[in-house]
Amino acid sequence: PMMMTTSPNAGRVLKSTFHDLLCEPRGVKLFEQFLANENISADPLSSSGVSARACLQFILEVEDNNRTGPDWGKKANDIYNNYIQEKSPHQVCGLLPQSTKFELDNIFHSGKDIQSDVFNKAYDIVYEHVKEDSFKRFVRSALFSEYQRETGSLSGSTGATQPRPPSAPSSSSLSSSSQAPNTPGHTSQLSLQPHQINENMVLCKLPGEKLIFKVVRIVIFDAGLREWVRGLLFITNFRLEFGNVTAQAGTQSAHVDLDTLDTICEMPLAAISRIEKKLAPSKIVAQGIEYTIEILSKDGRRLDFYFELESADISSTMVRTLRKFAFPDEKDKSGLFAFQYKGTFPASVKGWGIYNIYEESLRQRVPFDKWRVTDINHDYGKCSSYPSRLIVPASVSDEALEPVFEFRSKGRIPVLSWVHPLNGASITRSSQPLTGLRQARCQADEDLLSEIILSSGGRSLYLLDARPKANAVGNTVKGMGFENIANYSNCYLEFMDIPNIHVIRESHQKLDALCQSYGNDESWYAQLDATKWLALLRFVLAAAARTVSLVEEGYPVLLHCSDGWDRTAQLSSLALLMLDSYHRTLQGFQVLIEKEWIAFGHKFQERLGHGDENHADKERAPIFLQFLDAVHQLTIQFPCSFEFNGKLLHTIVEHLYSCQFGTFLYNTEQERQRHRVRERTVSLWSYVNANAEEYMNPFYLPDDTALQVSLHGDSLVLWRPVFLRWSRRLMRNTLTAEMRADMMRKQTEQMAKKMKDMEKEIETLRATVAAFRRGETPPEAEPAPDDPVPQPRQERQGSIDPLTGAVFS
Repeated sequence: PMMMTTSPNAGRVLKSTFHDLLCEPRGVKLFEQFLANENISADPLSSSGVSARACLQFILEVEDNNRTGPDWGKKANDIYNNYIQEKSPHQVCGLLPQSTKFELDNIFHSGKDIQSDVFNKAYDIVYEHVKEDSFKRFVRSALFSEYQRETGSLSGSTGATQPRPPSAPSSSSLSSSSQAPNTPGHTSQLSLQPHQINENMVLCKLPGEKLIFKVVRIVIFDAGLREWVRGLLFITNFRLEFGNVTAQAGTQSAHVDLDTLDTICEMPLAAISRIEKKLAPSKIVAQGIEYTIEILSKDGRRLDFYFELESADISSTMVRTLRKFAFPDEKDKSGLFAFQYKGTFPASVKGWGIYNIYEESLRQRVPFDKWRVTDINHDYGKCSSYPSRLIVPASVSDEALEPVFEFRSKGRIPVLSWVHPLNGASITRSSQPLTGLRQARCQADEDLLSEIILSSGGRSLYLLDARPKANAVGNTVKGMGFENIANYSNCYLEFMDIPNIHVIRESHQKLDALCQSYGNDESWYAQLDATKWLALLRFVLAAAARTVSLVEEGYPVLLHCSDGWDRTAQLSSLALLMLDSYHRTLQGFQVLIEKEWIAFGHKFQERLGHGDENHADKERAPIFLQFLDAVHQLTIQFPCSFEFNGKLLHTIVEHLYSCQFGTFLYNTEQERQRHRVRERTVSLWSYVNANAEEYMNPFYLPDDTALQVSLHGDSLVLWRPVFLRWSRRLMRNTLTAEMRADMMRKQTEQMAKKMKDMEKEIETLRATVAAFRRGETPPEAEPAPDDPVPQPRQERQGSIDPLTGAVFS
């Protein structure tokens, strides 16, 4: 916890943190008295042979030694002898890991000069133990109440030297300011009282989420609303949340109720792309602002936090905290929140098991007399980016496939994605061949394509190369290239002209920048065209439409780009979405993503940069986001053809960057198995399927007809709910649209229930009429389970036959 110094007239705040306590000599004395009075058996630390009093003395002596300046080494040996070494009289070494003790033993026995940070690791460990154990008991004691009364809870300098905080920041209860009217210089104070609120319970919304750090006296400029907002910033191990609270009117010191926290913005830490601390612009320095922290996210958000002159230390600690959790040091990415998230879902809900190659092949009705499943890549030795099991023509042996792995870039050989259930035409996918400038050939590759033709009905095979022809020709210089059709019998080659990832990334960056300055004038839409985002989307959809047209006519298609994990995945998945109505269902869409993107090795880690602070990495590109945008365009053009609604796409976009789930972690199936992602994380599909009702389209009408996308004129539109979702100016309209959708859903449910009730009533009337005609007593209608029991009513003088109009007595 980092203490914030405030001006003498800044108000009164509660001295409630362990950090604050160590700044007050009287507080330390009362804490020591509390520990002395405590029964030793009640001290949990004693089980390790460690006394809480010894821990407190160790903390105080290290702090005192920090202030000795050049005489540092004189007392350091005493601290080591009294607290660290094996036979020390006041051991705290029982709390320390063996590595830390071994390191300290080496330092003090080597005779080398002792550095001032020698006890840093030990200090941090002991500090956290006392803070989380003994101090929490002290806060509930009468001595703590006495301490509060004596100090009067005054903020500001106490005259005591502040202890050094531990290197890893943790939650603290500090003073907070209410919303500033218009300028950052507003200084009304609020006090946070931990005995009145449970911060973790209120702020940590997810299982496994923990409050890490809290910053007060912080200001944000809301560009959308054109105003300054003062409030509190909370950082958990998953996200940051900034909001303001309203002080109780008419009081100088108000208590904060976090249940009434008005959230201004929040962001998953894994979504952060860049964090920069800068000196504030000169025009706002005069208003008391010294530093600004700029946070840019991967999904188009920008947050600027401003710190007042006395908050320099806080701003530095905040940056360190954010970087620690946004860009964890662990090479295996185990520091991401997905590995801490503890969400549980019913066993009946499908998550990781949503896709299975055998189940999907049976569903597709793949003719296994023509195709077979091979496990030649079972150890990922042939192709590290492919799944362990592949589908190839049944007539091709594993031995015949060996040379093809060598001839195709990254070993990504042609394998089956889908078979048309009526005409047998197939969609296969691969990477580019390694032809090079000398137009190298591979007989095994040529034979494999011939067998694909035979397995698909015998008609000509179309090779759809997703790249512009110039790019494919350029790759021959690097030893790669494209198929020489003269060597492949009964094949045709077409180039789809889809630009590479660098063009897509540049277009998306322009779109992000434009959406930050959203306007509704003609110039803004002209700038939107200049980003070329929709034009590039049109290229992708046109290539997918070409694939659909060929397959519908009975021609098999082989799709590839350079390496087969970006544009190839876009085309195969979009073609399957348009051809196969199953993939337009909620479950089928999940299977599509698992198969065509995740299993086939789209490089999510490199394209999204999970946990990587190198925001300028040239491997990053929003390829999967572009695919989701293409799906969105299809849902707009065919609103009744998809079982799922737009909210599903929004949820996928959100968790593409959040790293709450393990679904989009790492690049390949091999990496996910190595890091045991299925055992250690939760699948996004578990969450989606547990809340399936939220993602259902009430206008869905199942239809097996292939979709024919329109690409003319203004048929493609900006995906506003995604690209403009952070515009505060549009927030009100966006919420209204969501509210309308929710109202329509509820009205639909009410109408369906009313129809059922009316049908029951009609049946009852018919039974009544039939009974009257037979001269029998009509049966009493049984109330529906959810209906209230009808109250007794007065007998009517007669009944009317609804069919004849006759009156019965």
